[in-house]
Amino acid sequence: MTGRDILSLINSNLHTMKDPEKEFQIFVNTKPRKVPGPTISFERVLQEAGIDLAGQDPNLYDVEWVHGNRAGTLVPGQSVALENGMKFDAGKSNRS
Repeated sequence: MTGRDILSLINSNLHTMKDPEKEFQIFVNTKPRKVPGPTISFERVLQEAGIDLAGQDPNLYDVEWVHGNRAGTLVPGQSVALENGMKFDAGKSNRS
């Protein structure tokens, strides 16, 4: 990582901290959504997918995300930093 890369990353993070309510364009189960940043939680992804967790065990659901060549999963109570164009898949788990 060069000095220029580090400076760019710092400026990017400072911008996010100055504007924490910036909206991000994401996709949840292929549907476009605009959500406030700078992060999104497991629970918010399920909400955006139209899943109501009231009275349900959140561990019965899976949330996976991908952006470029990076991918990951979220578990209840966990969040991920948002980037425009992120794709989330949310739904009932296949686990028994």
